[in-house]
Parts: sequence; structure tokens; C-alpha cells
Amino acid sequence: NAGVGRSANQLTSPKGTSYSVSTPLTWELDVWGRLDAQASAAQAGLQASQEDLAAARLSLQTTLVQTYLSLRTAERQEAVLRAAEAAYQRFLTLTQYRYEAGVVSASDVAQAQTQYKTTQAQRIEVGTQRAQLEHAVAVLVGQSPSGLRLPALSEQALANWPPAVPELPALIPATVLEKRPDIQAAKRRVEAANAQIGVARAAFFPTVSFAANAGYRNTDLSNLINASNQFWSIGPTLALSLFDGGQRRAARAQAEAVLDQAVANYRQTVLTSFQDIEDNLVAAVQLKDQAQAQQEALDAAQKNLAITQAQYQAGTLSALNLVLAQTTALSAQRTLLDLQTRRWLAHNKLMGSGLEF
Repeated sequence: NAGVGRSANQLTSPKGTSYSVSTPLTWELDVWGRLDAQASAAQAGLQASQEDLAAARLSLQTTLVQTYLSLRTAERQEAVLRAAEAAYQRFLTLTQYRYEAGVVSASDVAQAQTQYKTTQAQRIEVGTQRAQLEHAVAVLVGQSPSGLRLPALSEQALANWPPAVPELPALIPATVLEKRPDIQAAKRRVEAANAQIGVARAAFFPTVSFAANAGYRNTDLSNLINASNQFWSIGPTLALSLFDGGQRRAARAQAEAVLDQAVANYRQTVLTSFQDIEDNLVAAVQLKDQAQAQQEALDAAQKNLAITQAQYQAGTLSALNLVLAQTTALSAQRTLLDLQTRRWLAHNKLMGSGLEF
């Protein structure tokens, strides 16, 4: 600090200007741990915010993977429907020829045309879904929806989509939940709330501080910095609030209530995490068995379709039977693809929950 003063009272001091420069220093002795508790609360709050950021990042990554999986599934669905559409078009052409030859009725042509157009509409709808999912991927990676174009998978890669899902471990320890950022954030908030109680309790005790001041003072500015012009002072300070109208008690009660709330939130976060893990574990296991059963259903539907086609060409079955067999086979194939993708999504959610395989 620097200052300039002027004295006008000649009885106590000569009239003139006084110059001074000094360095004050004040520090508080943390006798009751208040400052340490404040530092602990601030550190825990910082760590909680960092864990919130990690949780948000992990959630974004999980959403991106899920969106990408759904996009490729829509792409595969579109390929399946396009192949079915081509087959149904050929069947419609054949049925029209047979109608012109007087072999089948107009009802058979209408059924074939209905099947062809319905499949065409489904393919267009899936193509729209694929485009919208591509836009969602662009937004998730921070780009304009019109500025990102994901090339389609090759025919070989598309035929093998989705890839095989990794097997789950036989035993998953509950300690892996400790790695989840949301649980860590809730835990740090409990620590911060507990430290705030220490701050509130320390307010009932007096604060002990020391103040020191040292510098130079003289009426001559040119000789201000001189050993003979030095001055210093040091002294302790003890401060205690005797009457505050219950403010400190209210602050302590509030801190305790915040701790109770933080503990309840922490417990709820842990329980929700357990539920999330259990739900996706059940889904992953059940969907594996369901997909296997659906694969067997698809094999049976395709076998039935081959038999029905041969009987239709031989003239022993109507077009309605063939249409039903074709529809059943297509539905079974699309259902299997949906189950395989849902299994991947469940696996991805487990990985997003902190589990490592």
C-alpha cells in the first residue's frame, strides 16, 4: 500500500506532507478446521463436476454407438426389403402372364400387386429412417446434418450385418459399478456435503488471526526508503459472534439436511445403476436365446417358401398360399435382424455402464 497524507495541526506535528509505503499481511490460524473443511468441500465439488462431465461424455458416446447401430440396421433392412421387392415384382409379372393365359384369376394378380406395393412402401420408409439416423449421427459428432454422408456398407459387409455379439463374462463383480461416473459424482457430493457440516460447526468457535504491517514513512519522498524510516506492527485478533439470531444453528441444520439429501441421492443412484445393469444383462441373455429361436423359425419359413413355390408352379396351390409364405419368410428375416440389433444395443448399454469385456 502507498499513501500520502498532509498534517494541518502544528501543535501536534509540523505542517506538511507525509509519505508512506507499507505491506500488510493477514493470516488466519485454522484452529477448528474450518478452512480445511472448506477446501475439502470445494475439492469434492470440483471432482463431482468432473465426474458429471465424464458421465455426459460417456452418455454421448453410448448414444452415438446406438445411433450408428440403428443406422446400419436400417441399411440392412432396406437391402432385405429391396431384394424382396425385386422377387415380388417378378412374382407379379409371372402372375400377370398366368392371368392372361387364363390359369389364375384377377384376385391372384391383385394379391401379388398388393404384396409388391406394400413391400415397396416399407423400403421407402426404412430409407427415410436411415437418412434421419444419419442426420442424428452428424449432430452427435458436431456437424451439420447436410454436411455428413456415411457411405453404405459393401454388399459382403451388409450381408453379414450385424456382427457377432461378444459373449458376456460368467461373473460380473459388483465393484465395477464404482467406476460409473454418475456413482462417483454422487459420492463426491456426499463428501462435499459432509465437509460443509464441518464448516457450519466451526462457525460456533472464535476465529484466531494475525495481522502484520511493515513499511516506510517520512515527510521527504526522496529519502522514503531508508532504514531509519521503517515501521512495523504485528498483533493477534480474536473474533467471536455472540448473538446472530440463530443464523449459525440454521446454517448447521441446513448443512445436515443437504448431507441427508446427498446420501439419499447417492443410494438412489447406486440402486438405479444396479437396475440398469440387471435389465441389460437379462436383455442380452434373453435376446440371445430369442434370436436363436427366431433363426430356427426363419429356416423353417424359408423351407416352407421353397416348397410352396414349387407347388405353386406345379399348379397345386393358389397364389394366396405363396403370398402368405413369402410374407412369413420376410417377416421372420426382419424380426431376426431386429433381435440381433437389440442384443447389440443391450451389450452397448452394458459397456456404457462401466463394464469391460
